[in-house]
Amino acid sequence: IEKAAEGLEGIDVQEIINETVKNLYNGVKESDIATTMMMATRTRIEQEPNYTYVTARLLRDNLVDTGLAFLDLPSDTLEGDALETFLKKGIALELLSPELLNFDLVKLAAAIQPERSNQFTYLGLQTLFDRYFIHSDGVRFELPQLFFMRVCMGLSINEENREDRAIEFYNLLSSFDYMASTPTLFNSGTLRPQLSSCYLTTIGDDLYNIYGAMRDNAMLSKWAGGLGNDWTPVRALNSYIKGTNGKSQGVVPFLKVANDTAVAVNQGGKRKGSFAPYLELWHTDVWQFCELKKNSGDERMRAHDIYPAMWACDLFMERVKENAIWSFFSPSEYPELHELFGDAFKARYEQLEAEGKYRSQMPAKQLWKKWLTSLFETGHPWITFKDVCNLRSPQQHVGVVHSSNLCTEITLNTSEDEIAVCNLGSINLVEHVKGGILDREKLARTVKTAVRMLDNVIDINYYAVPQARTSNMKHRPVGMGIMGFQDALYEMQLAYGSD
Repeated sequence: IEKAAEGLEGIDVQEIINETVKNLYNGVKESDIATTMMMATRTRIEQEPNYTYVTARLLRDNLVDTGLAFLDLPSDTLEGDALETFLKKGIALELLSPELLNFDLVKLAAAIQPERSNQFTYLGLQTLFDRYFIHSDGVRFELPQLFFMRVCMGLSINEENREDRAIEFYNLLSSFDYMASTPTLFNSGTLRPQLSSCYLTTIGDDLYNIYGAMRDNAMLSKWAGGLGNDWTPVRALNSYIKGTNGKSQGVVPFLKVANDTAVAVNQGGKRKGSFAPYLELWHTDVWQFCELKKNSGDERMRAHDIYPAMWACDLFMERVKENAIWSFFSPSEYPELHELFGDAFKARYEQLEAEGKYRSQMPAKQLWKKWLTSLFETGHPWITFKDVCNLRSPQQHVGVVHSSNLCTEITLNTSEDEIAVCNLGSINLVEHVKGGILDREKLARTVKTAVRMLDNVIDINYYAVPQARTSNMKHRPVGMGIMGFQDALYEMQLAYGSD
């Protein structure tokens, strides 16, 4: 406890010791003593924030002891000295790539800095322990700094100076200056290095395509990919089916199947599957789409585990503003609406209206109220804007943006031949503020190294479906995000709302 509290203010070491002793009993296991100490410190985090670091250090010591014991190493072994044994064990258990043993492990071991684990908060380290560390039979034997090194070795596997690059990447991750995406942290250096964050697909209007997309969704979700699906091409309720001379059930029943697929294939057992379906506002089924997340009504028409979003055009917002009528169409009858945006969409839409080709009509405000009501009740469907995304896209020449992803920060082209891929990472901005000033030189260095890591993701990535590889190699899209923004403003004494 004294060691864990070293250098931290506001920690009453004797009080923690007394409470720990009070909760012990004759015959207590040595492993349970660590849990008792953590319980004593964890309950005090709300009173004094520094207790989060004390708890994290106690947790780290506990999992290091457990990991070293699993690796049959002495308890005083340094993390760097455990690197080779850890890699061999992971490879023997078929959890890690044998290629990792071809690195200069002595050089990499010397670069590992165990003291950097002191930066962890309790929640941060506990999350890594629960979800990210390599494990076997429930035992987490991947130590915190070995985790970062394993990820960085995987990202530098194709580099010419792979050891130097791995150390460069390690220094960035382990210092918390930059953090790779969850799939990268999960899978880098493994036998299936699926390192990309999200996948965006367009669903075709036939059963083979729809269920092929379900299969693709399952395979992408299995390796920790988030999903965004454009469902607009699927024909509306009561549309004619030529092959059977019958009527379509519409989009919603298929979304129910997609919902259950996301639940069944829960990203390899590491976290819940994530899936966001998008639908354009002129689609006849949009009213039922608004009700997907409601807790009442026909359960066969509900999908509680997905994150629906509307793909709204400017014309609809104009109609709401003008209190005008809105018309609905089936994409099976006028598929060109799906491929148009801006003035071209408006011209074709108004032409079809003038010719009376619509399925039904209602005041635009009525749909807007329905949408907002559902948004307030369930948090969905999200609002996203088709025309802005397309008009500002730098890739108009190669296709149309039909949807975003689960987090709505990515807008990439999709088609039958291309599944768009998001390759993401996040810079921790507060780590680039020193003495209240943003260190732009350090930020530039971080960006340069981080972008190289993201570019490597594209080449190293394991592609569960070929359309994703086609798209990623063709466009090579990378997204660099920011975290710690408000913390950086606080350090710089800038109000969030200031110019």
